[in-house]
Amino acid sequence: MSKREQVLNALFARLSALQDVEVKRNAVLPVKIPDKGLIVLRDGNVGEPEVLLSPACYVFHHKAEIEVLIQQEDDADNDAKLDRVLEAVGRIISVDITLSGLIDYMRAEPPEFIEQPVDGGLTIKGAVVPIVLEYTTTNALL
Repeated sequence: MSKREQVLNALFARLSALQDVEVKRNAVLPVKIPDKGLIVLRDGNVGEPEVLLSPACYVFHHKAEIEVLIQQEDDADNDAKLDRVLEAVGRIISVDITLSGLIDYMRAEPPEFIEQPVDGGLTIKGAVVPIVLEYTTTNALL
C-alpha cells in the first residue's frame, strides 16, 4: 500500500473514532444528512513534492479535506452541532499530529463554511476543513 493511502487510512481511522457523527471516505453526498451529522474525508491534492537527492526522497505537503455536514431542525441547532463536531475534529487531530509516527506533521487550516438550502427540506450547514499532511517517501508513487 502506498504511503499516501496509509496516511489517508490512518486519518480515516482516527476520524472514525468520533462517536457522535457518521464518517465516510470519498462518499457521494446523500440527499439527506444523517441526524447525527456526517464527516467525509476527501483524498484532496498531494501537490508537487519537494525532491531531496542522495538518496532521492519526496517530501509531500498533501492537502486532504474533511467535509463536515449537519442538517438539523433550525439554524441555531445547525450552528451548535457544527461547532461541536468541528471542535471534536480539532481535538482528535491534535492528540497525535504524527499519526503514530507515520507522518512528520499534520495540521488543520481554517474551515470554509457552506450553507445549502434544500427545496422543501432542512438547510444543510457545513464546513470544509483542509488538513495538511506532511510526509516523506522514497518513491512518488509508493
